[in-house]
Amino acid sequence: MDAQIRAAMELVAALGEMENAGRNIVTTLLDGAPFVALEHYPPDDVRDPETNAQYYFHAHRGRLESGHIHCFLRDAENTLTHVAAIGLDQTGRPTRMFTTNLWATADVFTPAGTLIEQLPRMNWPAAPGPAPVNRALSALFVLYRREIAALLRRRDARLARYAATIAPADPLQDERLEVLSTARINLPVTLARLRARLALTDE
Repeated sequence: MDAQIRAAMELVAALGEMENAGRNIVTTLLDGAPFVALEHYPPDDVRDPETNAQYYFHAHRGRLESGHIHCFLRDAENTLTHVAAIGLDQTGRPTRMFTTNLWATADVFTPAGTLIEQLPRMNWPAAPGPAPVNRALSALFVLYRREIAALLRRRDARLARYAATIAPADPLQDERLEVLSTARINLPVTLARLRARLALTDE
């Protein structure tokens, strides 16, 4: 069984665990706390001590259906870099991935090529916090690894094009440029494609 199929099974199991308990990714992360726009949930973020992958949920507009999970990596010097954000719909299921400009997340910019090599570290096997959310996010970064790599390459290309138009200003600090690249997550379509692949291998 390949890694994508295993990740899909893990994602379905994690989402199912939450939904069978009457929860979803958003309500699990809020854990009964009152929602406040721009606050981090959980307050101290979730960081895995083994992989140094980190995430938090928040929303800009005070509406849970517009919330997203920002996902980061820390390097050996403890420097934080944003990898991708996962947008959640009104049911708390992932519907898109996107990258943001440096000023939006106050991290350190890392080129796409370096981040793509580090994508296997986007995993939360020993992280504190809600286990089903950790498993769901870990699975998403396996299931959509190729798409995330493409997202990061498009991010860098967008920055390069924009830099040429505003030189010598720094595009990473230009607040007119926030979301750099985006891609849709269509989980039912992805799962159907993988089920078909699995059926072919069983023949």
